[in-house]
Amino acid sequence: MKVTALLVPYNLGELRTATGSGPKAILAAGGLAGLRVSDTRTIVAVGATNEIQACIGIDAALALEARQAAAASNVLVVLSGNCHACLGTLAAVGPDVAIVWFDAHGDLNTPDTTETGFFDGMALATALGWTWSGLTATINGFRPIAEENVLLVGGRDLDRGERDRLDRSRVGHYAPPPLTCDERSTTDFANVLAARRQPRTVYVHIDLDMLDPTVVTANKHAAPGGVSASWLESALRTIRRQKDIAAIGVTSYDPSCHAAAEVATIVNRLLAAALT
Repeated sequence: MKVTALLVPYNLGELRTATGSGPKAILAAGGLAGLRVSDTRTIVAVGATNEIQACIGIDAALALEARQAAAASNVLVVLSGNCHACLGTLAAVGPDVAIVWFDAHGDLNTPDTTETGFFDGMALATALGWTWSGLTATINGFRPIAEENVLLVGGRDLDRGERDRLDRSRVGHYAPPPLTCDERSTTDFANVLAARRQPRTVYVHIDLDMLDPTVVTANKHAAPGGVSASWLESALRTIRRQKDIAAIGVTSYDPSCHAAAEVATIVNRLLAAALT
């Protein structure tokens, strides 16, 4: 598969701070080595007057760049500081896709349920159209994804409000056993994925805090109970067999939390599992 790599080096609208430094660090340490990368672009966003407007502006800029790659039938690999970059990617690939969302968290909060006001904790909720619809209307091509087309994998650290909303929704939720890659656990995931009647085309979202902190401490929000890199590799191979991957997002790595060389090696393994 030919790949267009898009770097989104922002953390909540701020250029190259904290997780915004992650995309360049992963690239520089060889995270894309061996992949058929035909083009690598860095997203440049215009100024904004507040954090949330800045984030949406970044996603709108990403959508424009990503649409060109999608039109060329290249797989998009988006290395971003934040999960909300999914909004720009989804605007490019279209709404008739499945989402497999690997994350320690649900990212299903809204302004009414959030306990912290953390905008990135609303990323998947926004992709589903649960919130911020006025702002997402400014992202060219964005339309909400149907709940039944989304599978949250992980979600081990959920706020009470987002757990309640998840339980009332049609979003699927699979919680893999921590730190394992035995045959039963990977077969379980394959069965869960196959049982969901979703579109064949898929966007795969990998927040690196899906991994257990003993494997990688991806960022300051990392929580215990995550999976091994081997389990995640196996899950990505399963997706590749069952689906047509249009785009992969790799997000939320803060280089101050873990050595870039180790993280890039794992990212490279994960991308190779999904794309080769």
